[in-house]
Amino acid sequence: MKTKLSLFGLFSLIILSITSCQKDDSSPAPINAKLKQVLLYSTIDSKEPINIVEEYEYDDDGKISKVSSPMYNNGTIVGTIKYDIYDYNTSGQLIKINNYNANSNSPTGFINLKNTLYNYSPDGKKIKETIEYPLGGISEYTDFEYENGLLSKTSKYSGNRMESYTEYEYDKTDKVIKELFYAYDGQCLTYTIHTYTGSLQTKSDLYVFSSNSHYRSINRIFDRNNNIITLESKELSLYSSLMSYVLRYEYFE
Repeated sequence: MKTKLSLFGLFSLIILSITSCQKDDSSPAPINAKLKQVLLYSTIDSKEPINIVEEYEYDDDGKISKVSSPMYNNGTIVGTIKYDIYDYNTSGQLIKINNYNANSNSPTGFINLKNTLYNYSPDGKKIKETIEYPLGGISEYTDFEYENGLLSKTSKYSGNRMESYTEYEYDKTDKVIKELFYAYDGQCLTYTIHTYTGSLQTKSDLYVFSSNSHYRSINRIFDRNNNIITLESKELSLYSSLMSYVLRYEYFE
């Protein structure tokens, strides 16, 4: 099985439009533009954002150095909910993200709740992602396996116990077209189908494996310079614990 890595999430990011998947040619950001803000809207037709999800800062090498989540009130930033500090090695690889959350009991006003560490193989592939929770002394990690140079499997562990794993399938041009998510015992729980317009991943549809029911649909719109400008996530199940939302992306000129 051919496989390949797709990123942030998560935000894992996690990280995720009713309109047809297309490119928007109005006022495109420059090619390879640096992301400035991610704004949250309730629907695709909303004119005013609900919140600023993230704001980005960069170092002298053009790499992300800090990502902040502002406290937003009636169109005004009134504080910071949390922020992440990014660290890189001498090869320019991201090796650590330190997460700080607002805490009135801390002398600095923030407390370090989570750290994410990254390990790489000699040929530069990410092979392990470890999440540490300094206050609780708890850690979890994800292992990355590759086949023919492409990511084939990610396995998530809590302590030394596997919690879940994901397998990836690709088309003939090495674009990931399917992700299958399994419980630790090998039971497939969900799968995601990815659709592309050229090289751009413009749609992702999540299904429940046991019933093939369509659980979530994510649509992405890009400008003509291939910068993502809109992402709409629609919850299609009455049993979903999440809400539908729209993200819009703004870039530095």
